[in-house]
Amino acid sequence: MPIEYNEMLAMLMEIRPGFATELYESSDGPDLPEYDSVEIDRRTLEAPGRPDELRVCALAAYSKDGERVLGVLFDALLEPDPNQAECWLQFIADAQRALSCMVTFVVLCRDAEIARWALSYSSIGDVGCYVLPVVIPSLLANA
Repeated sequence: MPIEYNEMLAMLMEIRPGFATELYESSDGPDLPEYDSVEIDRRTLEAPGRPDELRVCALAAYSKDGERVLGVLFDALLEPDPNQAECWLQFIADAQRALSCMVTFVVLCRDAEIARWALSYSSIGDVGCYVLPVVIPSLLANA
C-alpha cells in the first residue's frame, strides 16, 4: 500500500486533530473515554520480512488530566493485503508500550468487501485491542 495515503491522513490530523475524532466516531467502536487533549503522531515501522518497505500509521493519543486514556491508530486499506494487516499488531503493541493505555485501530476501507476482510483480522481483540474497519468510499474511490 502506498505510504502516501497514511502520510496524508497524518498531515490532516496534525493540522486538525478533531479529524481523528471524527473518523473514530464514524466507526462502530465504543464511545471515546472522557478526554481533554489529543496529540497526533506518526508511527513508522519496517514491514515484517521486508526491511526495505516502510509502513506508516497516524496515531491519536487521547489524555485526561495528563494521563493517557486511549490511543487510536489509523490505516488506509485499498485492497486486501495480508502483509499490511500483519503490521497492525506490531503497530498496536508499539503504541501500547509508548502510551501505556489501550489502543484501537481504525482501518479506512474503500468498500464493504474490503472492510469485511479487515474485520477478519479483529481477532487481535484477544489481547485487549480491536480493529474497526470503516468504509470511506468518498476518500478512496479513485485510488
